[in-house]
Amino acid sequence: MGQVTAIVTGVVAGRASVECGEPTQSACGACAAGRGCGWQRSNPPRHLDIAARQGLRELQPGDRVELHIDDSRLLWAACRLYLPPLAGLLAGPALLRIAGWEQGGLPLLAAAFGLVTGGLIARRWTREAVPVSYQWLGSPEIPGPSSS
Repeated sequence: MGQVTAIVTGVVAGRASVECGEPTQSACGACAAGRGCGWQRSNPPRHLDIAARQGLRELQPGDRVELHIDDSRLLWAACRLYLPPLAGLLAGPALLRIAGWEQGGLPLLAAAFGLVTGGLIARRWTREAVPVSYQWLGSPEIPGPSSS
């Protein structure tokens, strides 16, 4: 199960906006070094919206939470994102070959059309978010008056 620590940055209409990955802790060593998946380079602040209420507790800005994502659900979401464009890229020219219309640049155009069509299908399929659960880790410490 994938997990990362996050901080709640705001709560609006029952949805908590969290910023994933604290500066002192990252999900993996590649992320901390600024290499790997590239998420940190392309999107430095990683934001996510989750339900603000879990049981009797409602998240508040500044709360720390640990986000959990089931690996099989994440893998299925990646398949829904990447397989339709790949299938379209391969199926476009294959259908032209079956039909006997593989002259000139038509296979290239069919591949581009299949890729775009597969991308549109993938976009529609991936509108459903991967379910994220979380565990509350605590609120920020509020310093009280010192008793010196």
